[in-house]
Amino acid sequence: MARTRSLARVAPLLAFAALCAMLLPQSVQGQSLPRLTVERFTLSARPASPSIGRAFTLTIELVVRGNVRRIDNVTLPILSQLELRGDERTLTHVPGATIYRETLTVRANRTGDIDLAPATLDAVDAKTGQAEQYSSNPLRIVVRGGRLQPFATAGSAVGRLLPILARVALIATAVLALAFALALLAAYLLLRRRPREEDTLSAPLPSEPEIREVPSRNERLREAALVLRAEPTRPVVRSVRVDVRSLVGASARETLADVLVRLPDADRDLAPLLRALERAAFTTDEDLPAAIQTCIRAFAEVTG
Repeated sequence: MARTRSLARVAPLLAFAALCAMLLPQSVQGQSLPRLTVERFTLSARPASPSIGRAFTLTIELVVRGNVRRIDNVTLPILSQLELRGDERTLTHVPGATIYRETLTVRANRTGDIDLAPATLDAVDAKTGQAEQYSSNPLRIVVRGGRLQPFATAGSAVGRLLPILARVALIATAVLALAFALALLAAYLLLRRRPREEDTLSAPLPSEPEIREVPSRNERLREAALVLRAEPTRPVVRSVRVDVRSLVGASARETLADVLVRLPDADRDLAPLLRALERAAFTTDEDLPAAIQTCIRAFAEVTG
């Protein structure tokens, strides 16, 4: 009887200890994140439409309220379609706010559209006390073909010569246009007849418009899987999660349940992958390696 009473006293203590053990990892994780009030988070390119093979800059700008000494939780988007040439970070303090700016020097080696997922920031909202993942805007870059610039490195003498050459070219063009018009008039007067059938058939066909290649959904998924295999870490998992969600028109702040409910029929095969990425993005450190392997297998099932 005494043993039964002893167990009755200990049982509530054991239940309380188990509850604390379950809540402790989440509490520690929330405490490790900085407390911030985010006012602006943007991603931009300069120039907005760069030329192939020419270096240009991507700028991530984050404005938070108050005087913050360090910001280390910004995760870059996947840059697998660009060549990274440099990375510079600055932290500037202005009255009442702190501006974090990261400037990436990159280069594109193909023409066409390049879609970048948003940059992300993990922090505790200073207003609500809840852990949040903030996202910048996504960015589409249109890469143009390059042009020859024969006078780009010439001296001032060549610069003074250019207006003269332009006037000479204009006069020559006018003379050629006049000669062409006179030749057409003479041909009309000498050959006032209907064109022969063989002349009509020999007319050159209009050239086909240039078609730019845009990466397909599976190509973007394969690129994301390659990045995750190369660097299986939590920041990369969260960046890949944002990129995959952007394929179905979902943002990083939507709940997984909301995304799955309105998932298009053509993208239903992405549901297991979305669940695996959600688990890997927010699981414990002990479970992270297994969760990442589940993501890699899910990528393989989707892309074949």
